[in-house]
Amino acid sequence: TETRSRPLEPEEMLLLAVLEQAIAELDATCPAVRADALAYVFSYDDDYGVFSFDALCTYFKLSPGAVRQVLRVRLKHAAPASPAYETAA
Repeated sequence: TETRSRPLEPEEMLLLAVLEQAIAELDATCPAVRADALAYVFSYDDDYGVFSFDALCTYFKLSPGAVRQVLRVRLKHAAPASPAYETAA
């Protein structure tokens, strides 16, 4: 099927910014920031609030599981010796 792109609404830009920031913080040098990002992205609890990782992925028609898998691979290649990254595995 053909999909036409359209400009994002301000609310959609906010949702995308939350998702982008969480992913960017996976590479943070501050262990606390990185740990929060890991918990947010790799959380599998029943929290399905509007700003949850699963909700944002679903809104943008992304598979949360597929995104997590790509991020796991990226994290393993980025810093395989770091204990914080091993928790994402």
